[in-house]
Amino acid sequence: MLTILKIAGLIFEQFASLLLNEFFWIIVLIMILVYKKNTNMEAMMLNSSYSLLHKASSSVTVGLAGGLLGSLMAILVGISIADYTGAGESSLAEGITYIWIVAILLAFINPRYLCFSYSGGIICLMNLMFGFPRINVPGLLALIGVLHLIESFLIWLDGYTYSLPMFLRRHDGKIIGGYYMNKIWPIPLVVFAIMLSSEGAGASPDSIINMPDWWPLLKHSAAQGDTLMYLPLVVPVILGYGDIAITKAPEKKCRSSAARLAGYSLILVLLSVIASKLRPLAYAAAVFAPLAHEMLILYGTKEEETGKPYFANKETGLKVLHVKKGKAADNMKIEPGDTILGINGIAIYSEEQLTDFLDNRPSYIWLDIEKAEDGIITVEHSNYPDGVGDLGVITVPRNGDFYYEINRGRSPIKKIVSLFKKDAK
Repeated sequence: MLTILKIAGLIFEQFASLLLNEFFWIIVLIMILVYKKNTNMEAMMLNSSYSLLHKASSSVTVGLAGGLLGSLMAILVGISIADYTGAGESSLAEGITYIWIVAILLAFINPRYLCFSYSGGIICLMNLMFGFPRINVPGLLALIGVLHLIESFLIWLDGYTYSLPMFLRRHDGKIIGGYYMNKIWPIPLVVFAIMLSSEGAGASPDSIINMPDWWPLLKHSAAQGDTLMYLPLVVPVILGYGDIAITKAPEKKCRSSAARLAGYSLILVLLSVIASKLRPLAYAAAVFAPLAHEMLILYGTKEEETGKPYFANKETGLKVLHVKKGKAADNMKIEPGDTILGINGIAIYSEEQLTDFLDNRPSYIWLDIEKAEDGIITVEHSNYPDGVGDLGVITVPRNGDFYYEINRGRSPIKKIVSLFKKDAK
């Protein structure tokens, strides 16, 4: 336990240096620009927008928590991104450069391929088959696994906050409700640079942490008998999550996605640790990284686009998609996913019918609500001075003219080709 506390103290010391790290502030700026871009869509759906300050500050706070968790795991596994021992292996930092190059090229095929799982797997297979580029394959794959584990933690904890209700048209032409989740987290990740102990002889004894005999899990390639010194470095990274919730409420969607991603991440880290000891298994880890990740994506896509929609109208009533805080529906404990069956004894079949009734601003209303777990219940609300003119809900339209097409990303190459075709005409 004392060792863990010392490691945590070391991580917090490195976090303090972020105030002077320009790359971290560039990531924060990117996050703010993305959130600001979403305000137009929020204003269109909600007639208001979420506070940019609250969104940005919560993402930074949650990102720091994810960075602490990920740094603890990276240090306990023994992942390093720089190697000064001259032991014959190139650094992980060099490997990350190659990964970014391949990731950008893959993004021209489809934006969702801008992920280290795909480019990292390709780079590692190139190294194993052709010896180029010279990278530490187990270390690089373990780093990818840790980053995805952090991502799963953040999705579980924060992926559904500030999610945006939307009207969507499925491939069968039916208009349904759904939620769009788009989060970005700046992550400070503390990992190691490695040098021979003679090169770091000036280190203070108070700064030395005695690790257990089994550490590190990822064995280094330095010559037997060499004494190594691990120096902490903080590396700012950016993680994001973008998805739509159709078959589940946003929170449940994020929890199921996070659980699957965490399982994938732990298996990848385990394979990487084994591969550092049994080199032939590095092939299995390198193939697993992109293939298993792609299977997760395809399964999640099929589940949302072909599964039973959670926010879809039945023959009678209106499905509630979103409830505005502090409004009448919120006071009546109406929740997204509930169905409004009737108001003051009158059955409801359309939005127009509900709007027309509320235009009279009744002082007292009662609603028949169908809940998924409790069945049909009756709730009531009164406003004698002013009357009730608005429930404060967004319901799924039956024949909406405004909706978004479900689109999982279009190839930039196809967009460029289509532009050339237009110019040719």
